[in-house]
Amino acid sequence: MLNDVLINLPETSEVLFLAGLFFSGMTASFVNILAGGGSLLVLGFMMLCGIEPSVANATNRIGVLIACTSGAAAYKSEKFTDLKQSFKLSFWALPGAVAGAFFSVSIGNELFEKLIALVMIFILATMFVPQKKQQEKSAEWGGIFLYPAMIAVGFYGGFIQVGVGFLIAAALRHFGNMSLMKMNMHKLFVVLIFTVPVIIVFLFSGKINWIYAAVLSCGNALGSWLTVKLALKKGEIVVKTGMVIAIVLMVIRFF
Repeated sequence: MLNDVLINLPETSEVLFLAGLFFSGMTASFVNILAGGGSLLVLGFMMLCGIEPSVANATNRIGVLIACTSGAAAYKSEKFTDLKQSFKLSFWALPGAVAGAFFSVSIGNELFEKLIALVMIFILATMFVPQKKQQEKSAEWGGIFLYPAMIAVGFYGGFIQVGVGFLIAAALRHFGNMSLMKMNMHKLFVVLIFTVPVIIVFLFSGKINWIYAAVLSCGNALGSWLTVKLALKKGEIVVKTGMVIAIVLMVIRFF
């Protein structure tokens, strides 16, 4: 029965595919919340299984939305939120995200694959650029580069999503001067908010596979909830460990 909506695989392989999709979603949420680049695991898995890149990209957004909703609920349950600042950042990211989504659905699969490859090379290269040590400061939101940077980040997130967590983290870390914990909290809320209009764009493009999205979302939701709870209890050591894991996984996937 699933053959009509799944790739043409034997029945046993269908079950394995869905199981792999669930666990890739759960792992992606862990990586996304603690660092970024988790969508690379989902897109990589789906594309290796024969899913069109544009379908994988669109379907992944449902999982991202569910993951962010679950994570946001976990943050709120722990009373670790700053919604005023999160909405302010999201307001600037929204126009870029919508434009990026329209750009994504307007290009062909071949060009999309080439752009993914370029993005992966860029992300991989940035992983090995040494970061200057900087003293932690309280968040100052008057930086002239922060909000323009959020527009650019929004466009990238609307277009491809993969690695957008790194870009948001970089903008908030360097232009907002905030701690790792606050940075990760705001990052999750920003992605949650700009993903809503992005999904609407993909919905009208007809690229979302709802069977994949449902299975993926279950894994995303579970991974997000558990990761937020773990990060808040264990502090920045968990965030830093997550960043290391994200880098290793991305390097393995790329090669």
